[in-house]
Amino acid sequence: MEFNIAKTLQDVSGQVMSDMGEAGSSFAGELGKAFAEKEQSLAELSNAYLQGELDEDDLKFELAREQKVIEAQLITLEIAAKAAIQKAVNSVMEGLTSTLKGAL
Repeated sequence: MEFNIAKTLQDVSGQVMSDMGEAGSSFAGELGKAFAEKEQSLAELSNAYLQGELDEDDLKFELAREQKVIEAQLITLEIAAKAAIQKAVNSVMEGLTSTLKGAL
């Protein structure tokens, strides 16, 4: 059986985004980018497992390590999004305060 890591990641990511609905679509691009950056190492791990160079326990360990790297990338995105939201809210509140002071 031939294994195509790019197609597998695309299919799985698409299913996850579909399951998540609107919430998933807001970061689908970043998730895709994170997996694209890890595609080579995931392909190497997959091939090593399929060729018997890694057993299932080793594969699980290595995939957990890769998962942590991807999660770290997405947490960075979360932090950036929170900062942008906070900046927008601050701007609105500053504008409201300024408008109220001007109305006095």
